[in-house]
Amino acid sequence: MFVPIADEFYLMTHDDVSGDSRLHAKAVGFGLAAALLAELCMLDLVRPAAEGVAVRNAPPPPDALAARVHGQLLAEPQLHPVRDWLTFLGLSAESDIAVRMTAAGALQLVETRRLLSVQRRYMPVSVNDAAWPTARLIGRLRRQEEMSVEDRILAALAFATGLSTTFAWDDVRGRSLSSIIATLDEPVRVLIAETELAVSKAVAKLT
Repeated sequence: MFVPIADEFYLMTHDDVSGDSRLHAKAVGFGLAAALLAELCMLDLVRPAAEGVAVRNAPPPPDALAARVHGQLLAEPQLHPVRDWLTFLGLSAESDIAVRMTAAGALQLVETRRLLSVQRRYMPVSVNDAAWPTARLIGRLRRQEEMSVEDRILAALAFATGLSTTFAWDDVRGRSLSSIIATLDEPVRVLIAETELAVSKAVAKLT
């Protein structure tokens, strides 16, 4: 079954059981925003570049969230820098993707009643399904197998957001994530580089 890049990256950035984030909120937001843009890159609807994100005036993709993001980019009369779009989309990317995944049956919204409030969180429906993207990528890295474009983008996003450090991915049996990133098309490489820069600046402000 096809699973969008942003949905798989959501699973990677959240705990398989509790659904808690593995990264700082800013890193998650930038990473998931980049994943949404990567989905449009794969459809040849957007092209991140140094001068900004170019968008193609074409029929919207069938997925409602991807169509909404495409429409937001189309509505802008001028180019905006990649980082501006990462910041804007990152404000709601986590909740937007969680809603899409809930509709697809991958997540469930769980409410926990407190004394004076109700805590709401999205949790995986299947622990095995939630763990699969990370387990798949680590396995392919260790076995030095060929990776699809989607998996290479996921690995690159893990590198850009610092998630790869959590899983000790870098230089798995001599195959570094930087070498995988180098195989991606230039627009995606620009997207990954801008994501890494945005995350590093956000983290620096916290220290």
